Amino acid sequence: MKKMTSTSGFTLIELLIAMLLGLVLVLACSSVYGSLKNTLNTAKQLSEAQESLRGAFNLISRSVRQGDSIGISTLNSQGELLVTYQDINTGDQVLSCLGNTRSNGNSDRFYSDGKGLYCDDGIGNQLIALNVEKFQLQAIGTEGVNVSIKVTGMPTNMGTNGLTFTVALRQKILARITAP
Repeated sequence: MKKMTSTSGFTLIELLIAMLLGLVLVLACSSVYGSLKNTLNTAKQLSEAQESLRGAFNLISRSVRQGDSIGISTLNSQGELLVTYQDINTGDQVLSCLGNTRSNGNSDRFYSDGKGLYCDDGIGNQLIALNVEKFQLQAIGTEGVNVSIKVTGMPTNMGTNGLTFTVALRQKILARITAP
């Protein structure tokens, strides 16, 4: 009589089940990876949009607050903002949008070509914000301006004009308030 020896190993059914479980695990991991990659790309776009908006806001608001008058025009369906400095006293340090020293009669010009936002201070012309789709301006009397900037990568719930902020000509307002 022959004795049956048991062999160690897996049956065909066990191998098929293990392969099926492995396939499900690989598909789940690839799905999570795809979602994570999309989330990271969206976060990167939002971060770049935020940085462009922050830089543009800081430079435009500094120029307008220090300026004496503003001029608004349209250039290629985009806005153009001209900030002129007039009442700079001796000893005051007023800087342009590019960091150059200003004197009476100097101007800063902000404009967009539909791809970026630029500043021209008469000494240099430089890109100050990337991926600017829209740059629109609306005067608030003679003492301020509403600036709307739309940057590629902004959330869609921010509207068609993007982010809008208001900046006042602080020097002009202070002069009017302190005048006798």
